Amino acid sequence: MTGKRAFWTLVAVSVTIHAAVAFLGCCLVTALVWQFTHHGIGADARSGAAWASATLLTLSTAGAIRSARRLWLGLGAARAVDRQVRAAAVTDAAIHTTARQAGLTARVDVIESAGNFAFTHGLLRPRVTVSSGLMKSATPGELRAVLAHEAEHVRGRDPLRTLVADFLAARHIALPLLRHLRTVVAADRELAADRCAMAHCGVGAVAGALLKAGDTPRWANTAPAAAMGGRELLAARITQLEGTEPPPVRPGHRQVAFTAAGATLHIWAIAGSAWLMSTTPLVCLGGGH
Repeated sequence: MTGKRAFWTLVAVSVTIHAAVAFLGCCLVTALVWQFTHHGIGADARSGAAWASATLLTLSTAGAIRSARRLWLGLGAARAVDRQVRAAAVTDAAIHTTARQAGLTARVDVIESAGNFAFTHGLLRPRVTVSSGLMKSATPGELRAVLAHEAEHVRGRDPLRTLVADFLAARHIALPLLRHLRTVVAADRELAADRCAMAHCGVGAVAGALLKAGDTPRWANTAPAAAMGGRELLAARITQLEGTEPPPVRPGHRQVAFTAAGATLHIWAIAGSAWLMSTTPLVCLGGGH
């Protein structure tokens, strides 16, 4: 599955579940109150449906809190990185020529750091940050490869894509396979950025840049960003450099099993909620006795 397909699958699943819950939620709380008031938690068939409805509301509320927290933390981390970069940026006229060649005019910052790193950050207008350490250790060709790689992340607004994928994956606690889709999105974008750099600068320059670029600095780790030197996909990236198709990123067996159980739980909860509302004297879905 490609990153684009994985991203839109993640969006579609999340929107479908959210729409179902929102549609049922218009009267679900009232239906639950009516059920417990008139029937309690007894042997009546509606009691099982009431538990299904309560489960659906619990999953929805917990997911909403979790995703809101993820969004809040992501936005805060993105602002913190922007402030850190602005505070630490130094003037370096030499990089602007290379940046223009990569299509990054006025979008590259250099910060004083002994570490070797480069990453793209910023949500609506992403920018590239390069450390002075990487500029000193990289050859001109390798530096062009770094900027060509990051230029693809800028064009794709990958920090924003990462934040959206994190938000959606966090929304559904019982469906861990959605977290895998977020991983597929990130992997596909890294490989696409490498291909762009290879097309512009050649395999040798990209290979050298991969060897010299390190991980994102600790103060930028929690922000939605895309880095040249991420090590999680190093094997797949080297395989691509060698001219071979990288193996697909596959989910773990536990992710698949837990997601199957979670999907079953969601289906039971939604079906039970719909049945409860159809047997409750409410105007909302036209049901009632």
